[in-house]
Amino acid sequence: MKLKTWHLFLVIIILFGCSFYVVNLHFDKFYRLNGINNDNRVLIEKYLSDDEQEYLIDNQISIDLFIDYIEYDDFQLVNYQYYNLLKETHRYSTITDILETGNSLATRLDYLYRQQAFDQAKVLVHDVLEEAFLNTDNFNFDYIDIYTSLKSLYQENDYSFVQDSEKYILILQEMGYDDLNQISQIMEMLTRAYNQQTLADLMATTLPAGVQMVFAPYELDTLVNQQNYIGKYEPRELLLVQDIPRVSYTMYLQKDAYNALLKLYTDLSKEYKGFLLRSAYQSPQTLDEKEVGYNEMQLGLTIEVTQSELAYQEFENTEMSKWLEEHAYEYGFILRYPQRKASITNHAYDAHIYRYVGKSLAKSLHDSNLTLEEYQLQNEGE
Repeated sequence: MKLKTWHLFLVIIILFGCSFYVVNLHFDKFYRLNGINNDNRVLIEKYLSDDEQEYLIDNQISIDLFIDYIEYDDFQLVNYQYYNLLKETHRYSTITDILETGNSLATRLDYLYRQQAFDQAKVLVHDVLEEAFLNTDNFNFDYIDIYTSLKSLYQENDYSFVQDSEKYILILQEMGYDDLNQISQIMEMLTRAYNQQTLADLMATTLPAGVQMVFAPYELDTLVNQQNYIGKYEPRELLLVQDIPRVSYTMYLQKDAYNALLKLYTDLSKEYKGFLLRSAYQSPQTLDEKEVGYNEMQLGLTIEVTQSELAYQEFENTEMSKWLEEHAYEYGFILRYPQRKASITNHAYDAHIYRYVGKSLAKSLHDSNLTLEEYQLQNEGE
């Protein structure tokens, strides 16, 4: 008996369905994934949930981007980018640490920033701030540059720089610095100059009216006096003075100042005898309490000189003193308190005190007969 047309059609559909079912049983849903093989296919099926497998396929994630983590209990496929970001830093010793930090970052950043979460993670990791972000409640991404500068002063696991940053920003704002970029630049200078404790002391000091804080005391043209305060600043490149006659063995100067003085002394000694270094760097601990922060001897750039076997007050009339006034600038030094400038420097003429400012500025000040105060006033007016 002949089959009717619709019977034939039904048989075809049934056969097609059976064939599709059989083929589907043997279909490898992972075959399009880059790097798939029999070994990692087994791992995927064993450790990834159905939802994670679907996420893997939908996003076509390359196997090598997550396979190293798949056997760990804390592994979450959706966070694989965070894991790799941390792994590339080579700052994490174990995969367990990578997973723990990566999961914490992903959770918190996703809650705060949603679509921008991973971009923010890259910022944190680039600036080595991910742990500070995870361990503080008041982390502010607007302060990233400030955090980066300040954290260099703190111990590795001390994240109090986040809280201190807020405090210092408020103090600078009260001084009239409202622009965050300007505040970031100031903080960069301060952290270059001060350590954690001396910076905290500086920022906690209430200055008298008319006195300003010096942000970059390491600059050669730094002005320190009763109007310019450097707190308990201590230079970082102090050298023990050697091969120069001095009143004390343990005298220090900044590196450039010392090398320049050594050259000056060598040349001066060819014509005059008896050069004597009477004073050099003075630390905050050796100064009178009222002088700390206001005495430029703290800079390690200022020297007091005299001539041995001669009364101190007679030095200004010596040939050695005249030579210094005429030639010190060639070595980067200026007479700090010259004649007829007391009304500007607020200091009487003193032939003993010289200040290292570098050859270029020293020549400029010498040629124009300007004091450091006058030079700074000119710069402020420009």
